[in-house]
Amino acid sequence: MDVDNTLEPALMPRPLPAHDESALPCGARWRGRGAAIETHEHVELPLGERDTGANAVAAPAPQLASRDAELWLLARRTQGAALRLDFELRTGLVRQVFRRDFVYVSRQLHGLEASRRVQGLDRARLDDALAALQQRADDVQALLRRIATDLEAAIAARGPAGASIAFARPARFQATIVSPIAHRYLALLTAADETLARLEMAWLLGLVEPANRSALISDCRRALHGFKDLACSRRQAVGELVREVNAQRRQGATTGEDDGAD
Repeated sequence: MDVDNTLEPALMPRPLPAHDESALPCGARWRGRGAAIETHEHVELPLGERDTGANAVAAPAPQLASRDAELWLLARRTQGAALRLDFELRTGLVRQVFRRDFVYVSRQLHGLEASRRVQGLDRARLDDALAALQQRADDVQALLRRIATDLEAAIAARGPAGASIAFARPARFQATIVSPIAHRYLALLTAADETLARLEMAWLLGLVEPANRSALISDCRRALHGFKDLACSRRQAVGELVREVNAQRRQGATTGEDDGAD
């Protein structure tokens, strides 16, 4: 999908079916002949509903992206500092993308930023590469905003008042930020997570057909993957320029040594 195209999710116009808003019991009670047997099953509460009393269990440490240590080593060799940000992801797609791609994409983006220090590099071509990534980030952000706005409008118009969504396994993460544009990439991931959470709510309310739900999830996946591909291709192109500059510098040094020998 071209992220510049306006997305028109097909939302169901029919009213919601009647529903029972009474609270469900936490345990199932079974009554046998002559005796009542109550069974209790552990239920993992969403964040915000955990026990905060004396028996509360400490929250687990936030998860890191795969090979996160590489980013800290990269930052230590260059600017000597890295930003650490904690955040929550609720949807499986974005959790997978963060774990799998965040370090890789961050390395590509950091390499582009670090190329500014290469003397003799064509700054215009580097600036074009960075501008293309910023524009793609704007396009992805606009796509996610359009989807979220359409879903919010449908929920507000045809959803029950006070409806909210909770996820069984929300997870806390920590990201290591080594360049400004990597921070922008993280913002895209969290925006995608919020949009997909709205999509799940609209689907559970019966406002989105299953096929349209799958299509919108695929749109978000392709948009995030497209940013990753662009970061990789622009990093490779600028890397070729850097190698050419270094080769010319080595050739110049060799020529100077030959001239001195003559």
